[in-house]
Amino acid sequence: MNAKDRRLSLQYSAFQFGYWVDYLIAFSFGAVLLAGRGFQPTEIGYVTTIGSLLTIALQSGLSTLADKSEKITVWDLLTCLILGCAAVAALLALVPHAYAVSFICMFTTLGLVSAMQPFMVSLCLQSNAAGFAINYGIARSIGSMGYAAAGYVMGRVTEALGAEAVLPIFIVILAALLLLLRLMKLPTALPAVKPAAKSAKKPSGFLEFFRKYKRYDLFLISVILIFFAQTILNTYLIYFVTYYGGGKAEMGLVLSVCAFSEMPAVFLGVPLLKKLSAARILRISALSGLLKFALMLIIPNVAWLIALGALHFFYTGFYSVSSIFYANSIVDEKDAVKAQGFLSVSVTGLVGILANLAGGYLLEHTTIRVILVVGVGVEAVCTVLMFLATGKRWFRK
Repeated sequence: MNAKDRRLSLQYSAFQFGYWVDYLIAFSFGAVLLAGRGFQPTEIGYVTTIGSLLTIALQSGLSTLADKSEKITVWDLLTCLILGCAAVAALLALVPHAYAVSFICMFTTLGLVSAMQPFMVSLCLQSNAAGFAINYGIARSIGSMGYAAAGYVMGRVTEALGAEAVLPIFIVILAALLLLLRLMKLPTALPAVKPAAKSAKKPSGFLEFFRKYKRYDLFLISVILIFFAQTILNTYLIYFVTYYGGGKAEMGLVLSVCAFSEMPAVFLGVPLLKKLSAARILRISALSGLLKFALMLIIPNVAWLIALGALHFFYTGFYSVSSIFYANSIVDEKDAVKAQGFLSVSVTGLVGILANLAGGYLLEHTTIRVILVVGVGVEAVCTVLMFLATGKRWFRK
């Protein structure tokens, strides 16, 4: 690797680090911020749900724009998303007592932050296609390190200074991301991915895709269920931590342990896939999620909740490693981009809508224990579906 490639890899890794710090602030401490401003759990669910809808709209619209335009690059889209997010977050910080402003600015922030993810991946892939060596696995694991470190630090910050203190930190990191993006801009702008040649087979249409790939359909449903209970837990984590006797500092520790635990699995993803198949890794991931929520029913205190974060090596860590490769393996090459797109939109958008609405309602009308029982049931169903989707018996493709 030459000096330019090393510099670009370091810059991209730093970008991943900063992005996942801000992602944690927005999605994990956003609920704490809104609760401090008087929002009820159901109202927080509405905010995060609309944020998920905005994510779907932004990812779909901007991806289409990048595909069709020869002038607009992924670099341009990321720049606009960062600037927009900074402006909205600044307004959120400047008007802390206006309910409507908090509501609108918060769901806009969530949508903008989440919408950046596929374009960050594209930036790496297009750089590699242009001849620049960036190791995505290493960069993404450094992002997990940022998420883990931020969980610990933000927990201490909010415990000492209150939830409002996260907003200036969030904005400063956005400014750093913009600077890094500026430094990463290559002498020749990276082109958007071009459509296949006319002589090649066209990708399947929307309905045709789901009619054609029944195994993928079942796999996608199982993924949605895998992240349903986990998304409720992530969004409303402060309520679960309080149930087990902890506070904001312990919430930060929960987040930190989960992220640090999944980081080695992400880092070692490619070597791991040489030892175990993607299908087998996905089954282990589903079983680990079921085990986590089953144990949450019997653990006595917040120390055990923190310790359960170690399961994320197998749970979300293994999923991150295997899902992309497995999705590609069960569809034709011409439909691979669509398969990844549906997977991304489902996890970042659809699951958020379903889980945040359900979580807010359940928190106001039932108990934490009831939610945990629901979580165990959902994880059990998703585990069965994952075993069916990854087995050889039921599908040819």
